[in-house]
Amino acid sequence: MEKLSKNRDNFRIKFVWLIAELLVIFIGVFAAFFLDNIRNKRQDEYRKQQIYIALKEEFTLTSKAMRQAIPLLDSIVANFMDEYEKGAMLKPKRFHFAIGVRTDIWEASLQSGALEIIDVKLIFRLSKYYSFIRFVSDENKNFDGLIHQYLIPNIDKNIGEFYNIKTKKFKGKYFWYCESLDNINNYMKGIQRMTDSLLVDINNCIEN
Repeated sequence: MEKLSKNRDNFRIKFVWLIAELLVIFIGVFAAFFLDNIRNKRQDEYRKQQIYIALKEEFTLTSKAMRQAIPLLDSIVANFMDEYEKGAMLKPKRFHFAIGVRTDIWEASLQSGALEIIDVKLIFRLSKYYSFIRFVSDENKNFDGLIHQYLIPNIDKNIGEFYNIKTKKFKGKYFWYCESLDNINNYMKGIQRMTDSLLVDINNCIEN
């Protein structure tokens, strides 16, 4: 009986030690996981803030450039449209609308998977913004294509090539010119508004 009792005591002691060892291992693993999770969150937060800062720099440069270019462009287009409505019959000129918007940070974020850590609402707005940039870029290419196809080959011809002398309006062959000019000018203004609005949102995401 005494031997059996000792065996039971030994078993209990071993069992308690086993539980204690398992508990220590569990606490160690849990602590390591917890600390690793905190470290990953800190790394993600740091990475996210770096992306926001880079976007801020990119959008700040774009905003400054467009604030300088858009009023000049708008003035040129508005003057031409005013003269056209007055029947001045000015020769159509070649306009080249350059979109000075960099997409480096957005493209790098797409490729690296960094969008997973950025604010969802901001991602949605950025996606719409860059989609609009691509749309306007395509419109610019179409406009430039029409200029090369119809305008440049006839640029040295007299005004009768372009206008109906009686109505003082563009002939059908060139009727696209005013509409395209006005549309693209408005698109460029839209890009400026979206750029400034997004810059405010990006600033709000940056931690002080």
